[in-house]
Amino acid sequence: MTGHRSKTGHRSAKGPSPEDSRGSQRDPKRDFRKEARKDPREDPREDEPEVEEILEPPYTAPLLQGSGHRGGEVFSARAAAIHLLTLWEQSSSAPMESLLGEYLEYTGLADSDRRFLVELCYGSVRMRGTVRHLADHFMDRAFTEAERTVRSAIAIGIYQRVYLKTAAHAAVSATVDGWREVARYLPEVVGDPPERRNPKAESGYINAVLRSACDGLEHTDEDLGDPGDAVRTRDGWVRVKDLRLPSGSKGRILRRGLQFSHPPELIRRWLERYQEDRVVEMLQRNNEAPPLFIALRGSRDPEHQIRMMSTIDQEARIARGAPRTIEVLGGGRIERIPGFTQGDFWVQDLTARRLALRMPKGQDVELLDLCSAPGGKLATLLDRGGIRKALACDVSQEKLQLIRENLDRLNLLDLHQTEFSEVPKDPTNLRFDDSFNQILVDAPCSNSGVLNRRQDARWRFRPDEISELEQLQSGLLKTAIRHLRRGGHLLYSTCSVEPQENQDVIRRVLEQNTEIRLVEEMEVLPGDLGGDGGYAALLQRVDR
Repeated sequence: MTGHRSKTGHRSAKGPSPEDSRGSQRDPKRDFRKEARKDPREDPREDEPEVEEILEPPYTAPLLQGSGHRGGEVFSARAAAIHLLTLWEQSSSAPMESLLGEYLEYTGLADSDRRFLVELCYGSVRMRGTVRHLADHFMDRAFTEAERTVRSAIAIGIYQRVYLKTAAHAAVSATVDGWREVARYLPEVVGDPPERRNPKAESGYINAVLRSACDGLEHTDEDLGDPGDAVRTRDGWVRVKDLRLPSGSKGRILRRGLQFSHPPELIRRWLERYQEDRVVEMLQRNNEAPPLFIALRGSRDPEHQIRMMSTIDQEARIARGAPRTIEVLGGGRIERIPGFTQGDFWVQDLTARRLALRMPKGQDVELLDLCSAPGGKLATLLDRGGIRKALACDVSQEKLQLIRENLDRLNLLDLHQTEFSEVPKDPTNLRFDDSFNQILVDAPCSNSGVLNRRQDARWRFRPDEISELEQLQSGLLKTAIRHLRRGGHLLYSTCSVEPQENQDVIRRVLEQNTEIRLVEEMEVLPGDLGGDGGYAALLQRVDR
């Protein structure tokens, strides 16, 4: 893989002119914001002439640039974050998790720098909406008018100061130095056409914007409630000089979206179903680093595992809500936890484990897992026992290989007859030779229950995509029902909290299939018992 790039690039307003570059060398202590900014509650485009848009040149740097791969230079954590964020912003499909995972596989960064890079990449994506709004607030031009890597550097700097409380001098100078690394190693992809490039002026601009931002931010641990001039952090608020968020009840959704960095459409949906206090809890939880849970093999003792982890100063505690589940405190690399190599545990969120265990335990069960990768729920059921044969399905050989590797590490392949099958993405005409006692459908979804874990998902949430997912989910259920034996159970689950993907899908299935009954359903909101959000419905084929 050499990089993720767009074939067309993004469309944006014209880049900085030579006059803009000269202007960026003004006194950096001066308030660097637009001096005649409109009230955000008004239409920002009203009475303004239409600006002609041009195709922004793509950022053509390879993904592994600055990773040390093949003896190359290693970027600092901040430079790597600027590089990866620029690639992610340009991509229409590659998640940051994928970009970062491949980059870290080859990087020469020390462990502390790796952790810092992960925080910068995931955090800046998670808080993208608020960070961009604040950047625009402190800039003298529209955020989108700055060059790609300049935008990324400003975003990384603001994220550090607002959400990590990084000292102002480090948030500014170290971020500018990081951008200079990118500009030095990637001169051919930084900036506009060659005649308009001015790295010295651009680094000065980044410096000035970030200094202005640092001067205009004030952290407080007061409970501000629903302020119009502050944004929420993990442990308090940050007041922003001269910030005016949309006010009143009409501006509530937009205001909450900017305070908590969520798209308005998600907030609107949640406010229709839940009390505002509960929605605010969900918004806050979505902006926190996700907890890490591990599920132990049935023969392993949780107390013994915790004692083993303490020998490497790894804190952990027994989780509530699911058997043999441990919450790992303080993070760390999974493969270094005692017992990983021996197959004593696998990573699985508490809610995912709780939902998988809603499937009744049987004897001599033949199990079909229609959307199996990475295999966590399948591992849960195989480890519990009672399954004679399992068929794990997914849409690519790469995903099937991942399932094999995970089950093999856990020593579950030798204990159970497990087969693997690549299936088409469209399940409409999918047929198997056999029928099954139990079928697991862990369906693709919007990920709206795991937005702290799927950092990109909130920014790719679209109502039309929900409708497409709903059709896919219904198709998977139809296929599952065709292959479910009389008396057999079907467990449908998602990591979404959207009724359109959950209860609505199940209601329609029940209306269309009178031989299917609902045994139970379970909705879990983000944060319940410390786990993710999700949904499960247990169905059974019966005689009518």
